[in-house]
Amino acid sequence: MRLASFTLKDFNSPGFGTDAEKALSLLPGVSDVLIGEVSDICSVVYDEVKVSTLMLRNALQGAGYNCEIQEPMPAKTSCCGGCS
Repeated sequence: MRLASFTLKDFNSPGFGTDAEKALSLLPGVSDVLIGEVSDICSVVYDEVKVSTLMLRNALQGAGYNCEIQEPMPAKTSCCGGCS
Protein backbone atom coordinates (compact mmCIF):
# COMPACT_ATOMS: atom_id res chain seq x y z
CA MET A 1 0.00 0.00 0.00
CA ARG A 2 1.12 3.52 -0.76
CA LEU A 3 0.04 6.99 0.22
CA ALA A 4 -0.36 9.74 -2.37
CA SER A 5 -1.21 13.33 -1.54
CA PHE A 6 -2.62 15.88 -3.93
CA THR A 7 -2.97 19.63 -3.59
CA LEU A 8 -6.42 20.56 -4.87
CA LYS A 9 -6.46 23.96 -6.55
CA ASP A 10 -8.99 26.46 -7.82
CA PHE A 11 -12.08 24.66 -6.60
CA ASN A 12 -14.38 26.43 -4.18
CA SER A 13 -17.82 25.01 -3.61
CA PRO A 14 -20.00 24.11 -0.62
CA GLY A 15 -19.31 20.41 -1.19
CA PHE A 16 -15.56 20.79 -1.56
CA GLY A 17 -13.96 17.36 -1.57
CA THR A 18 -17.14 15.31 -1.76
CA ASP A 19 -16.85 14.73 -5.52
CA ALA A 20 -13.14 13.97 -5.16
CA GLU A 21 -13.79 11.39 -2.47
CA LYS A 22 -16.50 9.70 -4.53
CA ALA A 23 -14.40 9.63 -7.72
CA LEU A 24 -11.36 8.17 -5.96
CA SER A 25 -13.37 5.61 -3.98
CA LEU A 26 -14.66 4.11 -7.23
CA LEU A 27 -11.16 3.15 -8.35
CA PRO A 28 -10.00 -0.42 -7.66
CA GLY A 29 -7.26 -0.55 -5.06
CA VAL A 30 -8.20 2.66 -3.24
CA SER A 31 -8.68 1.83 0.44
CA ASP A 32 -8.94 5.27 2.05
CA VAL A 33 -9.46 8.89 0.99
CA LEU A 34 -8.92 11.82 3.34
CA ILE A 35 -9.78 15.40 2.39
CA GLY A 36 -8.39 18.15 4.60
CA GLU A 37 -11.16 20.18 6.21
CA VAL A 38 -9.00 23.28 6.55
CA SER A 39 -6.37 22.66 3.88
CA ASP A 40 -6.69 21.74 0.25
CA ILE A 41 -4.82 18.45 0.61
CA CYS A 42 -6.32 15.14 -0.51
CA SER A 43 -4.55 12.00 0.74
CA VAL A 44 -5.21 8.58 -0.79
CA VAL A 45 -4.13 5.15 0.47
CA TYR A 46 -3.99 2.81 -2.50
CA ASP A 47 -2.62 -0.48 -3.82
CA GLU A 48 0.01 0.43 -6.42
CA VAL A 49 -0.55 -2.91 -8.19
CA LYS A 50 -4.19 -2.04 -8.96
CA VAL A 51 -4.09 1.73 -9.49
CA SER A 52 -1.46 4.32 -10.42
CA THR A 53 -1.00 7.92 -9.34
CA LEU A 54 -1.86 8.90 -12.91
CA MET A 55 -5.22 7.14 -12.55
CA LEU A 56 -5.80 8.90 -9.22
CA ARG A 57 -4.97 12.28 -10.77
CA ASN A 58 -7.24 11.60 -13.75
CA ALA A 59 -10.11 10.72 -11.41
CA LEU A 60 -9.64 14.01 -9.54
CA GLN A 61 -9.49 15.98 -12.77
CA GLY A 62 -12.60 14.18 -14.00
CA ALA A 63 -14.39 15.33 -10.86
CA GLY A 64 -13.48 18.93 -11.68
CA TYR A 65 -10.37 19.41 -9.57
CA ASN A 66 -7.16 21.01 -10.77
CA CYS A 67 -4.57 19.10 -8.74
CA GLU A 68 -0.88 18.64 -8.23
CA ILE A 69 0.53 15.38 -6.90
CA GLN A 70 3.06 15.30 -4.12
CA GLU A 71 5.60 12.46 -4.01
CA PRO A 72 3.89 9.11 -3.17
CA MET A 73 5.12 7.34 -0.03
CA PRO A 74 4.61 3.91 1.55
CA ALA A 75 1.52 3.98 3.76
CA LYS A 76 2.20 3.51 7.46
CA THR A 77 0.65 0.39 8.89
CA SER A 78 1.04 1.42 12.51
CA CYS A 79 0.97 4.62 14.55
CA CYS A 80 4.72 5.24 14.29
CA GLY A 81 5.58 3.23 11.18
CA GLY A 82 7.93 0.94 13.11
CA CYS A 83 5.65 -2.09 13.13
CA SER A 84 3.98 -3.86 10.27
